[in-house]
Amino acid sequence: MSDFAPSQQISADWALLPDGWHQHVSIQFDHDGVITAIAPAKDVNRVDLLIPGMINVHSHAFQRSLAGRTHRFSKPGDDFWSWRTLMYSTAAEMTPVTQHSAGVRVFNEFLRNGYTTVCEFHYTHGAIDRSNAEIPALMCDALLRASGEVGIRFLLLPVLYQQAGFGNQPSSQDQRSFVLDTPVYLGLIDHLRAEMNLSRLQSVGYAPHSLRAVGYDALRDLLDHRRETAPGSPVHIHVSEQAREINECMLATGKRPVEWLLESMEVDQSWCLIHATHISDSEMSGIIQSGATVGLCPTTEADLGDGHFPFEKYAGLSGSWAIGSDSNTSVSPVEEVRLLDYTSRLLHRRRNVFQFDASLGSGTRLYQRACEGGRLASGLPVGRIEPQSHADFVALSTSHALTEDLSADEVLNSYIYAGGKDLIDQVFVAGIPQL
Repeated sequence: MSDFAPSQQISADWALLPDGWHQHVSIQFDHDGVITAIAPAKDVNRVDLLIPGMINVHSHAFQRSLAGRTHRFSKPGDDFWSWRTLMYSTAAEMTPVTQHSAGVRVFNEFLRNGYTTVCEFHYTHGAIDRSNAEIPALMCDALLRASGEVGIRFLLLPVLYQQAGFGNQPSSQDQRSFVLDTPVYLGLIDHLRAEMNLSRLQSVGYAPHSLRAVGYDALRDLLDHRRETAPGSPVHIHVSEQAREINECMLATGKRPVEWLLESMEVDQSWCLIHATHISDSEMSGIIQSGATVGLCPTTEADLGDGHFPFEKYAGLSGSWAIGSDSNTSVSPVEEVRLLDYTSRLLHRRRNVFQFDASLGSGTRLYQRACEGGRLASGLPVGRIEPQSHADFVALSTSHALTEDLSADEVLNSYIYAGGKDLIDQVFVAGIPQL
C-alpha cells in the first residue's frame, strides 16, 4: 500500500472524462467510493493525469501458473485442444488454499498493470461429487477473500459446466472437478449472495461455460433462476472460439453457436460473449442488435492460435467490445488493446485502421471503448470518470522519459503503444490508492 492518504477528493492536472480531456479537475466521492461531483481543481492530492481504471472481463486466475510452461513444441498441429490437456492437469490440483494464493498473486498483478475490476470466470470448483456444493463454496470463498485482501473490484462468475460436448456427451475424468448438477449450481449462487458477506467491491453473476458444456435445459434453468432472483445480472459465456466448436454445433443443432444462442435465448446488453472469434456477418449484426458485448482476449487468442475476430468491421459498426486476460499469460490491459490494433494493421496493411476523428488519438479512443464495453459486461458503474460511477482510476506519470513534454492525449497513447505499468504512478479503487 502507498502512503498516499485516502481522501474524499482527488485533483488532477488532466483527467479523461466521457467527453474528452479536461484540465485542472477535482473528483469528489463519498465514503462508499462513488463519485459525487466533478469540479474545478483544488490542490488536494494532486496527480498528473487520471484515466478510468480498466475492466478485465475474462480471467481464469489459476491459469497464470501455466505461463512459460506451455510454450514449447509438443506435436504437429498443436492447438487449443492440446493446450487444454495441460490446463486440465493444473486445474485438477487446485484446492481452496492454492486457489486463494493464485488469486492474490494475479489480482495484485492486475492492479499494478492498471486493471481495477476483474470478472473471474471460475470453473475450478474442486467438485469431487457434483451433487455437493461444500468444496465449490470453499473455492469461491478463496477467490472472494483474495480479491478482498488485494482491494480490486471483483465480479465472481461461477461456471456451470456439465458435459464434454454437444449431444450431452458425458464429462471426462479430466473435467470432473468442474461439473455441478444444476440445482447445486443454483444453490451455490444463492449461497454466495445470501451468506458470503460480499463486500461493496464484490458481486456475483452467471457463467454457463459454453454451448458444448451446457445443454438447453440447464441453460434455460439458469436463466429462469436469474430472472426470478437477480434480473439483469451479468451472463458470460464462451462462444465460437474454435472452428471445431462451430462444426460440432452445426451437426448437433443445424445452426452456428451465436446464431443458435441469439435465436434460442433472450440475449441482451447484460450478456458478454467471450471470444466470438469465428462469427458470420449475420451473427455480427445479431450481436450488435442485441446490445451484448463481445469479450476479446487478444493475447490468449493469439497464444492458443484461435484465430482473428473481425474487429475492424465490428468496431466500425459500433459493436460493444471489452478486453480480458483469459489465461493470464499477459496481465496487462495495454498489451490487449495494443494487440487488437496491431493485428488489424497487419491484416489490412495500413496504420490507424479505425476511422476515428483526429481530435483524440487511436489509443485513447480504443481505451475509452474498452472501458465502455467493460462497464456493460460487468454490470457495474465503472470505466467512466463521472458522477454516480465508482471512483476507480489509474494515474499516469507525465514526467516519465516516454511522456515528458507530451500532451495529455499523447501520454495515454504512449501508455498504450509504447509503455505499460512503468508509466503508472497510482491505482485507485473506490477512491483509495492500492499501490
